[in-house]
Amino acid sequence: MTAPHATGKQIAKGAAWLMGFKLLDKSIGLISTLVLVRVLTPSDFGLVAMAMAVVALLELMGAFGFDSALIQRQDTARSHFDTAWTFNVIFGVCIALFLVAMAVPAAGFYREPRLEQMLPVLAIGAVVGGFENIGTVAFRKELNFRMEFIYLFIKRIAVFAVVITLALTLRSFWALIFATIAGKAMAVLISYLLHPYRPRFSLAARGDLFNFSKWLFISNLIQFLHNRSTDFILGRTVGSYGLGIYNLAAEIAAMPSTELIAPLNRAVYPAYAQLAKVRDKLLARFLEVYGLITLISFPVALGLFCLSDLVVALLLGPQWVDAVPILQILGLCGLLGALQGNMYIVMSAMGKPKANTMLSASLLAVSLPAVIWASLQYGALGAAYAHFASAILGFAGIVFVFTLVTGTTKRALVSVMWRPLLASVVMAGIIWGADRLVAHLSWNLPAALHLFLLVSLGAASYTSVILAMWWFRGRPESAEKIVLKFLVGKFLSHRTAT
Repeated sequence: MTAPHATGKQIAKGAAWLMGFKLLDKSIGLISTLVLVRVLTPSDFGLVAMAMAVVALLELMGAFGFDSALIQRQDTARSHFDTAWTFNVIFGVCIALFLVAMAVPAAGFYREPRLEQMLPVLAIGAVVGGFENIGTVAFRKELNFRMEFIYLFIKRIAVFAVVITLALTLRSFWALIFATIAGKAMAVLISYLLHPYRPRFSLAARGDLFNFSKWLFISNLIQFLHNRSTDFILGRTVGSYGLGIYNLAAEIAAMPSTELIAPLNRAVYPAYAQLAKVRDKLLARFLEVYGLITLISFPVALGLFCLSDLVVALLLGPQWVDAVPILQILGLCGLLGALQGNMYIVMSAMGKPKANTMLSASLLAVSLPAVIWASLQYGALGAAYAHFASAILGFAGIVFVFTLVTGTTKRALVSVMWRPLLASVVMAGIIWGADRLVAHLSWNLPAALHLFLLVSLGAASYTSVILAMWWFRGRPESAEKIVLKFLVGKFLSHRTAT
């Protein structure tokens, strides 16, 4: 299966499809979360997080990134897809067996006996999930992002319907457990309905796949230790309540920043892989994309920092008030993650997964002890601060390695970053000042109206400041110009149509 050559228009179209999905996905996810936080308790969320941390640990045995390997290779054959699918099935069965075996030890580690029943049930989902149709990877490889959108969206709607129904019926953590299994089963069914590929059992291409994927496996292992170590530490030290507060704050913090950028990264990876041997074009494309990332991630992350108390009070309710300071810190972590992610994507597309892995390993050697110590000393908030310090260190590290490997200059990165950063700082100051003014004047505004007005003020101020800076800089070729062209084109096409 050979992918077509990617054009800038295809990349933009693919990014639009996937960002559209992500917006819908997060809107659905937000509705789901708003229902769940009113039905379930922080302890329920924490208990499920304990179980899912064990699942994620065991899923590492299959974290070879075969999807990325299939996309990165430009000359894949049927044997490559069949081998990847066969390994997914094998890993799914093995994970299920280990989940059953780990039930009692995990319950003892967390001092939570309910895990003895939860993990064997989750084992069913591990087996089912392994059979998902590997052919859907071709949607991305062939730049068919419309079908990718349909595939992801149908899966999301199906899972949403199940989790809400079960939550309102069961009103316990079991709703999330059963929804996880049902979601995997529906994902398998949908994957075969939407793609005609029918995989067969084969290990013929194992050598080719593992040659690329071994470094992705090590990188995924490191990322797991970096991201999931908190679940084990907090689950052990502060229990299900503290872990539930932390994890929900982390989920919300990731929504506006990293989660908005993730579909863009997903869309551009196949294009980067095709341009890997034409470095000048690859780096030019990267700077275009990176400009869009900074244009989105800075204002959203800083805006969330300023408005987190209102967001928690309005959306989650008083039982989640302890999540506010954690949400603020993890929102900044999400910003730094968004600024790093596309650099990792470029180096992976260039066939440099080893560089990514070595960088992640170096960071882990510093961050993991810091997170453990901070979690033990200061609980969930300490873990958040430790992750923030690690994110700063990680961003400095990836900039150094990325510029060394690709030849991009730090000046080029700063040139696409400084206007969104400065405009976002001005926006944050205006939001903070307006919020203080409302408090000083003792205006008793409804929480929803208060939040709406501050968000509107922030959006207007950010847009005005960044456009003014762009104009006075001589209207250079940049993310601002790309967005303006897109909006003007849409406006003109709409007027023509009407």
